[in-house]
Amino acid sequence: MAEPGKKFTILSFVGGGIRGLMSVTILQKLCEKFPNIVAETDLIAGCSTGSIITSELSFGKTPKDLIDFFKGGEIKFYDKMDTDPNKPAYDIDEVFGSQYAMWKETRVSELDRKVLFVTFNAGGLATSDDGVVTPTPWAPVMYTNMAQDMGDVLIAKAATSSGAMPGQLGSYEGNVDGAFFNHDPTVAAIALAVQAGHKLEDITAITIGTGLMYDWIASDTHKWGANQWMAGDGNPFNNTPPFLMNQSTPGPILDMCLNGTSCNLMPTLAGFLLGDRYVNLNPTLPFFIPENTTYPEAIQLLQDKGRAADTSKAEALIEAYWWNHVVGGGAEGDSRRSAARA
Repeated sequence: MAEPGKKFTILSFVGGGIRGLMSVTILQKLCEKFPNIVAETDLIAGCSTGSIITSELSFGKTPKDLIDFFKGGEIKFYDKMDTDPNKPAYDIDEVFGSQYAMWKETRVSELDRKVLFVTFNAGGLATSDDGVVTPTPWAPVMYTNMAQDMGDVLIAKAATSSGAMPGQLGSYEGNVDGAFFNHDPTVAAIALAVQAGHKLEDITAITIGTGLMYDWIASDTHKWGANQWMAGDGNPFNNTPPFLMNQSTPGPILDMCLNGTSCNLMPTLAGFLLGDRYVNLNPTLPFFIPENTTYPEAIQLLQDKGRAADTSKAEALIEAYWWNHVVGGGAEGDSRRSAARA
């Protein structure tokens, strides 16, 4: 059980491919005032590109390292797109290889820090020892060391699985992108903390997003059938971009089901749970930026949005909760907090 009254802090990173550049730029901005914020966070949670960020931070990479990663290796990776809709656009094994090169055989359960990676297993068929074949239902999956029996998996597999978006990448050992769990793992992280014995009033969370990009259907959907919900009706005033890399037309129903980057559902629920102990840092983007864009103008916009993000409420939370529960209150705590930020 958790120590009574001990604060529990969460940093949560949302999915969004190359848009993770904005996330780590925001994190870098926070680190300029609070250099130890990552080290002093109790739980780091990630989905998709947010899971790659979680993995890299847990390995010891800095936000500056990750900015260089997104502007370098990620752009080179996304420049190698296979446009054949019958194949993944990118090689999932290359993602696993880069993660394995860092972590080797290290498992989630072996990490010193608390982490959460969300993914979704597509299910399949299992054969018993006596040859009986039975279906394995699909299911959401949390890889974490916050709960028993959820961390016996390679960190490389957990991070790779969380970002295995269909169409963009092949599945990894039956796992597909954490977006099918939810783009935003914050509420799952809060639930894990409560399950571990932390009282809700002791939990504080900051979510760092990949940009809010509003979608809508301007058409009258009253008499839409399957074809329109799957492929739209060509109305130029609709705003439902193709979700999968190789889609030739939008899929409004898919965008509605995977709405994490186009509405504030999880931030709203997290706010209900934590009140003013929760902040969502997720600037609105002026237009849709695909997960695999490599256009210099889009890359620059993501960094500009990250640098310009209003982080004042997050800074107040860090002042009130991160440092207080690490160094204690009073004059000594104030002095040590000032030194840590110097």
